Amino acid sequence: MNNDQFNQYDAERFKQRVAQELGITLEELKTWMINDIERVTEGGSEVGHMVVFRESTPVEVLDKLRNRQSQFTAMTGVITHD
Repeated sequence: MNNDQFNQYDAERFKQRVAQELGITLEELKTWMINDIERVTEGGSEVGHMVVFRESTPVEVLDKLRNRQSQFTAMTGVITHD
């Protein structure tokens, strides 16, 4: 497996974990997410991610989201890369 393939695999696993944390499928995350912003403390420690969804995201998908912060955002805890 070359480096690009590994990075692609690692990114896919990361997205799967984000989707699980939010309570949606990987396909829903890939279809409707427009941004994933890493949240860190002032000291640089990661505390999670803020995931931003499209305004056109179906209500059925938005209603499934755990840790929803606003109409189109939800938070995760720390997602480890193992």
